[in-house]
Amino acid sequence: MTEPTPAAEGPPVLALPPELTIYTAGELHPQWLAWLERDTALVDGRAVDQVDGAGLQLLLSLAHALAQRGRSLQLQSPSRALAEGCCGLGLAAWLQDHTAAEVAA
Repeated sequence: MTEPTPAAEGPPVLALPPELTIYTAGELHPQWLAWLERDTALVDGRAVDQVDGAGLQLLLSLAHALAQRGRSLQLQSPSRALAEGCCGLGLAAWLQDHTAAEVAA
């Protein structure tokens, strides 16, 4: 499940699951549609350890739906697997454009 996680400050963050694949896309889609109604665009990618084309397609669809609402997906801490999946499908520039800058404490 990918429930929004409470943040210390600011809006809730959508935490991506460890498995972002064709096998989980069907259950994630309705959850993400509900999350879209929140006033946030923060997505945490650190837990992703399996990703495939269907999972990335769902993530791109989420980014597109946010853009239609005037918001831009901000991916925090993309995992190595997520970054490699994006690069493997020619989405390295997309990933860079949508990765939130880490704030130093």
